[in-house]
Amino acid sequence: MKKQSFLTGAVILMIANGISKILGAVFKIPITYILKEEGMAVFNISFEVYIMFLAFIISGLPFAISKLVAESNSQGLYARTHKIVRISTILLIVIGILGSAALYLGAPFFALAMKEEKAIYAIRMISPAIFFVALGTGYKSYYQGVSNMIPTAISQVAEAVVKLLAGYYLAVLFIQYGVEKTAGGAIMGVTAGEIVATAILMLMYVLRRKEKNTNEDNIASRDILKDLLSIALPLLCASVVSNAINIADTTLVRSRLLDAGFAPEEARFLYGAYTGYALTVFHLPVGILGTLGVSILPVIAGAIAVNNESKAQRATDIGIRLAVILSLPCGVIMYTMSSDILTVLFNNDTSAHMLSVVAPCVVLMCVTQITSSILQSAGKIMLPFFYALIGSAVKLSLEWYLIGQHEINIYGSAIASIAAYAVMVILNLAAVRKYLRLKQKFMEIIIKSAIAAGVMLCAIRLLYMPLSAYIGSGFVLLALMCLIGVGAYGAVLLITEAVSVGEIRKILKG
Repeated sequence: MKKQSFLTGAVILMIANGISKILGAVFKIPITYILKEEGMAVFNISFEVYIMFLAFIISGLPFAISKLVAESNSQGLYARTHKIVRISTILLIVIGILGSAALYLGAPFFALAMKEEKAIYAIRMISPAIFFVALGTGYKSYYQGVSNMIPTAISQVAEAVVKLLAGYYLAVLFIQYGVEKTAGGAIMGVTAGEIVATAILMLMYVLRRKEKNTNEDNIASRDILKDLLSIALPLLCASVVSNAINIADTTLVRSRLLDAGFAPEEARFLYGAYTGYALTVFHLPVGILGTLGVSILPVIAGAIAVNNESKAQRATDIGIRLAVILSLPCGVIMYTMSSDILTVLFNNDTSAHMLSVVAPCVVLMCVTQITSSILQSAGKIMLPFFYALIGSAVKLSLEWYLIGQHEINIYGSAIASIAAYAVMVILNLAAVRKYLRLKQKFMEIIIKSAIAAGVMLCAIRLLYMPLSAYIGSGFVLLALMCLIGVGAYGAVLLITEAVSVGEIRKILKG
């Protein structure tokens, strides 16, 4: 298959991620009705443990595989490319088996560490997913390294569909056994989805591999393993620290809610409302736009491998521009339309103000993601991690103080996140300019986009009341306001020349 451009790959993954996120939201809508706030707290904590544990055991390897594949492919070393996949997959199978067993056996420890003893069963139900994710990682990373995002997109959509159907069916099946078993049934859908996604990736790779029929006999496995570990191990060490911070973060939030005077049930309700509703919506655009980093990795890594500095700079410029321009309207919509979004999705706007408070962080998080990917693709593997440590220190410090204030409570987590990512964005952008020698004026991009976002906000505010009085509330109003807001935003971008027609044509050509 013909190699895809950066933008083509990004669009494919964005569409797939968008479908997956929508299906994920569709999954959570009936699940929230079944589990309620208490059950959603159990579900989300179990899922957080799974994500943190998964990130710990395979962290660094997906990036290492994609980077090495991109470099080998750009140099025409196709046999080495496929041997990288084979060796990394063997390594990941061993890691996956050990990881699933450790998560299953350690479920009581992890649940108690997160101060949610009801999550033990759910953690065990999701533990097999570790193995299947690990097994599929080598194949997914290969496709991302060769800039072919179609297999990844297909597997993501299939995973979301299976998770939706299996999770809902099992939750209903187990509902008679109480909150713990119902949450466990719902989360088993994740395991089923990962099984199907991995099977698809393996099948597509095997079929394509037969076509290539490359010879790997003369390639030293030891050298490939050494290259993989030289990249993955530093990231693994960083992941250990990051996951420890994430566990500390979750534990701190729940502990400080109790310290603020909330009863355990009230603390669970606040945490469930924030993570189960507000953050579910928040992570929709973050997850979709996170594909920019995945798509930009092979472009920058491949360009640097063949000393094409101008191509790396051009991809960096486009990536940062897109992250800013695409994330800002998402933040505005979440800020202004939080109640409407949550009502349409969940028929529950209890956490609407929480979503409004955390909404500005979507821009900061998206820019942090893309700049971190750029720095790592350019060989500055650990630099984003050190900056993340600084941001985490800011977040934990602010959370400890703010959440302990009864009148602020869970909102302290949102405020702390904004402050932390603001620090990381500043540090990352400074590093990108320094190491990739970009001449682009980032502040000009940000200021012009911010002006467009301000006009968008005003347009939504001015037209919301008369339109809602005319057509009522619900999906139609939400969709219409989004169209009006995005239209105003795009118009101002063109008027201020934050994006010119010529630049749009250049971006579309990849």
